[in-house]
Amino acid sequence: MYIRITKPKKYFMKTTTERVRTIRNELKNALPAYKFSVTKRHYNGVSIQVLSGPAKLTEQGYEQVNVYYINEQPEGVKKNVLNIINTIASEGVTYRETGDYGTQPDFYVNIRIGDFNKPYIHN
Repeated sequence: MYIRITKPKKYFMKTTTERVRTIRNELKNALPAYKFSVTKRHYNGVSIQVLSGPAKLTEQGYEQVNVYYINEQPEGVKKNVLNIINTIASEGVTYRETGDYGTQPDFYVNIRIGDFNKPYIHN
């Protein structure tokens, strides 16, 4: 005998295509000089790659950004751009208590400068 346990809907928040589209459009409006790739990852994640722009954001051509430490970046254009991206992408994120593990967001934001196979282009 199998018992199917269903979780309340509020604990199963999905990243919707509409949410990704909204983030993409808001990034285009806020940072029109930059080119982005904004995609949905799995059921609860948004991946944002900054592909090109007028400022030199990385020396390596590719860099993963830890969204929890953006404010510890040195002052400058890179910190400002990353803060704008993170603010737009994280708008509406809600957190829920998960017991021993602390809080968990309803979706995750992953920011990269450039991509694995496509380095960032400084225009």
